[in-house]
Amino acid sequence: PFVYEADAWEDLRCTHEEVFGPHVALLKYSGDVEEGVAIQNDTDYGLAGAIISENYRQINYYRDNAEVGLAYGNLPCIGAEVHLPFGGVKKSGNGYPSAREIIEAVTERTAWTLNNSKDIQMAQGLSADIKTKDD
Repeated sequence: PFVYEADAWEDLRCTHEEVFGPHVALLKYSGDVEEGVAIQNDTDYGLAGAIISENYRQINYYRDNAEVGLAYGNLPCIGAEVHLPFGGVKKSGNGYPSAREIIEAVTERTAWTLNNSKDIQMAQGLSADIKTKDD
């Protein structure tokens, strides 16, 4: 990924526009968790974010105030939890579909059963003889 350092409050295009590619912005600041969350929230986007801390008050503050659709505490932010509702906030995403819900929304179900036996064995113990034109 593209990794770069920048001033946290500098008005940079790469920290204020959505980027579709791997990049990591290292934004240095000297402050508390409130300032860190304010820096993160200072954008029109809010896909995912993370906090690393041993202080659960800081983690709870982040949980309650970070404007993100997917948040991590003491874990890396990979932004790909397909089993969870996901979609971001602000201009990141349009709702909270999970991967399972997306599959349902864009596909049609077909119940399909394949019998690999020469005999037909149906549910409830029923059976049938297979007759072909050669029999």
